[in-house]
Amino acid sequence: MHSDDERDNDRPKTRADYRREQEQAEKDFQERDRKRVQVEKEYARTHGGSLPADDSGDSDQRVKPVDNKQQRLGRRLNWAIFWLVLLIIVVYAILFFVD
Repeated sequence: MHSDDERDNDRPKTRADYRREQEQAEKDFQERDRKRVQVEKEYARTHGGSLPADDSGDSDQRVKPVDNKQQRLGRRLNWAIFWLVLLIIVVYAILFFVD
């Protein structure tokens, strides 16, 4: 006779099952992360180190390079659009004036 686990493997996973698994994985991650931060703070307290009181400073530093990359990519895309529009105008001008 099949156990519940074997029957679960035989049937296809539904969207609701997948969502539940993803939510559980996220909850597990959040719990592990909370415990990790707690342990790091305790370690810093007992070993004389110091951790920032708020992680917002670190997250700002992590976000900044991404913003710079996005700005640089945005500028490149703007220039690419400009040159493409200019080339389209040139092609139309050539087609209009050359018979």
